[in-house]
Amino acid sequence: MHSRIRIGLFALLVQFLFAQNLIFAQTRPMALPPLDSLSYAEMLLMDSQLLQDAQNLSSVTNRLLVAAGDGATQADNILAVAKADTTASKSLTDSLLTVLKQANARYKKALKLSERAKKAEQFTSDLTGMDSLGIRKNLPKAWKLVTQVFDDVYPALPADASPKAGENPEKEAVASNESKNQDKEKVKQGPQSTTKKYSAASDVMLHPPTPPCVIASSSRDEFSGEISRELARAELFRYTNPALKAYLQGKTHVICEAALASTGNKATLHLTFKINDPNARKAFGRLEKNSIATLKFLDGSIFELQNAIADDGVFSPDNDASIFHAVYPLNPEALKKIRRNGLDKLRILWSKGFDDYDVQQVDLLMRQAECLFK
Repeated sequence: MHSRIRIGLFALLVQFLFAQNLIFAQTRPMALPPLDSLSYAEMLLMDSQLLQDAQNLSSVTNRLLVAAGDGATQADNILAVAKADTTASKSLTDSLLTVLKQANARYKKALKLSERAKKAEQFTSDLTGMDSLGIRKNLPKAWKLVTQVFDDVYPALPADASPKAGENPEKEAVASNESKNQDKEKVKQGPQSTTKKYSAASDVMLHPPTPPCVIASSSRDEFSGEISRELARAELFRYTNPALKAYLQGKTHVICEAALASTGNKATLHLTFKINDPNARKAFGRLEKNSIATLKFLDGSIFELQNAIADDGVFSPDNDASIFHAVYPLNPEALKKIRRNGLDKLRILWSKGFDDYDVQQVDLLMRQAECLFK
């Protein structure tokens, strides 16, 4: 009987740990510009985006509510088993009672959050039927409702504070001694005979060297004579949901690698997603065939690409990560944009929702395109 209680308690703790995996990556709603300068159509467009954010938050909070309800039910069942066991100690039942109280508190919090998300969604949806004056008056309130729910679902982590003077005297003493030793060494060496003048043109921080082109595969079709080439994958971006940082303990949640490929004059964009989450399929779903990837470039232009393959993902037990692949054919217009503009953001449509990502290597696809078609 004790083993059943321990197994149930362990399962409950695991459920609490993985409940946050139900949260999808999402970007905080952008601050509203002065509404007096916007037209009615522009305000409707902003409300449409805000409504989409509210719907995503409503879906996330509903999943959290279901998980919290399951946890409370399981905690109650485990406590009932312990009370029925005459050999169970009082300390064990007290501990289980504490777990149940925490689970019920978690459920109440999730319930309130879910209700607030639905309220924000309903209020934002009602704006679409208002006239110009009504939407101008109520859009700030809708934005406030949505962002407040967002901040509760995705709490901001405190910034690392720099230690103040006197907080660590040992480190300060070591730093002082090192500084003195450096000064003595400079005195021994004497004045420097030559100095090199700074040149912005040779500054590698301003003008970093271009990475070499790396072709992963190259072949020629015996019948058509067309050459197929694919570049080596390189990291495009990495992202960790703030709500998962404590759980992941320094690991990155999502890493995306990109590679351009070509066959003749046709080009494709290959994306590989490594998700450090044993429940990635449950949280993200799969990459459906014809699912959309939205590319936003630094000049503000947006292109939508369709995935040519379906992928359920492959789980690797060695590193608790799931790998997903997608292939997006590029039409001539999209390829031209990639060759001339840096990529700013990327929206990926998974079967369980979409995620927005900030791209760190904004010039990666530009460099790859130059390698592929030079």
